[in-house]
Amino acid sequence: MRLPVRLPVCLPVCLPVTVTALCVAAGGCGAAPTGPPAETPVYVLNLQNSERGRAEQRPANLVLSEFSTMSGVTWRSWGPTRATGAGRLSGTWCLPECADAPYAATVTLSSVIPVKGKGYFSRYAVTADVAVRHRPEADLSGVLPTP
Repeated sequence: MRLPVRLPVCLPVCLPVTVTALCVAAGGCGAAPTGPPAETPVYVLNLQNSERGRAEQRPANLVLSEFSTMSGVTWRSWGPTRATGAGRLSGTWCLPECADAPYAATVTLSSVIPVKGKGYFSRYAVTADVAVRHRPEADLSGVLPTP
């Protein structure tokens, strides 16, 4: 003999709460969860040994401008909005001394702009203990080239 099933009086209120609890316990209901949105790759246009430039990530040597270059860069961080690396700074403004003894420096790339589905850093800032006589001409911040 079967006994009649007795539904609780709160059926209109309890049922949605129960279904929601079951969905949460089972890992979700409806559409499959998606991962975080894919980040746009971030590059720097590097004119090192290239007149047209190359899209690069974490380059060891980087032309910042027509006056300054970073070499031996070790990147501490890279993107999506900023990159920071340490290396050696030299430029036309410090020749001839810095040709053989470039300045220890930290470079920060920033201001990402989108170009053809990629992000490109468009600004740089360098921190270096530049000799007093070179400070007026030192090219320590500026605009990076972009495609």
